[in-house]
Amino acid sequence: MLATHVIHPGPVNLARAQLRAINHRTVHALVVPDADFIDALVDTDFLFTASDGEWIDRAGYLARMRSPAPLRGASCEGVRVRLYGPVALVQGTVQTPLRDGGLARLRYSDVYLRRDTAWRLVNSQHTVVQPGVPTAPRPGVAPRHPAWTGQDPQGDDIEVLHTLNAQYVQAYRDADVAWYDAHFAPDYNAVQGDGTRSDRAAALARFAQPSYAQHMRAFPVDRVTVRRFGEVALIHAENAYTLKDGREGVSRYTDIWHRQRGGWKCVSAHITEQQHPA
Repeated sequence: MLATHVIHPGPVNLARAQLRAINHRTVHALVVPDADFIDALVDTDFLFTASDGEWIDRAGYLARMRSPAPLRGASCEGVRVRLYGPVALVQGTVQTPLRDGGLARLRYSDVYLRRDTAWRLVNSQHTVVQPGVPTAPRPGVAPRHPAWTGQDPQGDDIEVLHTLNAQYVQAYRDADVAWYDAHFAPDYNAVQGDGTRSDRAAALARFAQPSYAQHMRAFPVDRVTVRRFGEVALIHAENAYTLKDGREGVSRYTDIWHRQRGGWKCVSAHITEQQHPA
């Protein structure tokens, strides 16, 4: 049985305040470079999935953040902080005014690890919000379905997570909403490749649709990497898919899993298109 982490309200509120302050300063660093702050914040095991889908390590990210700011007048909204012991997930939307009066919008998911007395950034992923996609999360109604009757993998956690990742992808191919319902945490959310943000119910409704059968010729999973931070695991992978009309695309995702009393549960998924179908 897993140990229960008891976190008192005082420390939780302090942690949330610290992370919101860090989040604000990180967004500000996109406008006014703050090399010393970013260098102290970013952990050695850092991985960045940029809005173009490129995977970038710590050195590459620091180089980007030292360059002239890519955003003008950026602000963030919808910031949500979730704590899983010494690991935190911070998500929000960065908005930047355009010269034509519109807004450029970017979803981000940042993962922090508490080391000693400091929060260190271990992962970040960005996705551009396409025109017409609402900024607010897209709510949904979970469909009715029979209970999942399968068995979860057992054994070494890393191997278990690799198997769960393979099952996640297969459940998409099979439109197996019961599998997702059994493996999504109550606070699950998702950022899709077009920037749509969905809650758990909306994600279940989407996975209940036979999208693979209707639109996909092939949907492989490749370049899978699992990183473990205590009771939280990050799974990174790539889907170089082919649509039925022959167009090809590449998406890269990070799924975040949390080990709970009932086993590993997925708390978040974030997808970025590296190559749009063409």
